[in-house]
Amino acid sequence: MTQEERIVDRAMQMFVAQGIKSVRMDDIARTLGVSKRTLYELFGDKEHLLYLAMVRYFEAKRAGWQRLSAGAHDVLEQLFMVLCDVMDSSEESARMMDNLRKFYPAVHDRLMREGTENNRRELRSMLERGIAAGLFTSGFHIDLAISVLYYTASALLKRGGELLLPEGLSEREAFVQIIGNFFRGISTAEGLALIDDYQRRYEPAQKRK
Repeated sequence: MTQEERIVDRAMQMFVAQGIKSVRMDDIARTLGVSKRTLYELFGDKEHLLYLAMVRYFEAKRAGWQRLSAGAHDVLEQLFMVLCDVMDSSEESARMMDNLRKFYPAVHDRLMREGTENNRRELRSMLERGIAAGLFTSGFHIDLAISVLYYTASALLKRGGELLLPEGLSEREAFVQIIGNFFRGISTAEGLALIDDYQRRYEPAQKRK
């Protein structure tokens, strides 16, 4: 790991643990045992270091999803695994993005734009793999399907924000219901045979009791 990578990695950990606004360049330099001048020479300013640290944060998230879903039986189960983990860990990510929007809007907007592009590209790849595996039909408009899934999930991930839920239904329960119904709409008979099992498996534990 290079010095720059070590600084970005440690800065990312500090931003997550202590909050984006409260971590100063002085704090990062002191924690890493380097001069503040070194930080400015390498990164220019806090905003650029913050951007790189947040890129590293979301790269680590994606690597975690790959590890989590490595044992999936098929791409449909992989989708359930990844999407449910996104929901379960969304509070931290939402807090980070809210702070960015408030204090560093340019960094927030850039990360949102790049993150949306990456997420849509990955969803497309997974849906195309599902079609190739015979789990999804080939007759649906894939870009429209990605938009419906992506923006519905985004509304739920805001935790009580844009999507009004029925009383007594948690975001997690609603999320599993929505993605289950979404996949039913594009699945072949083979895919449909798997969805009920995956929906039961990945619904909230308290719901199964």
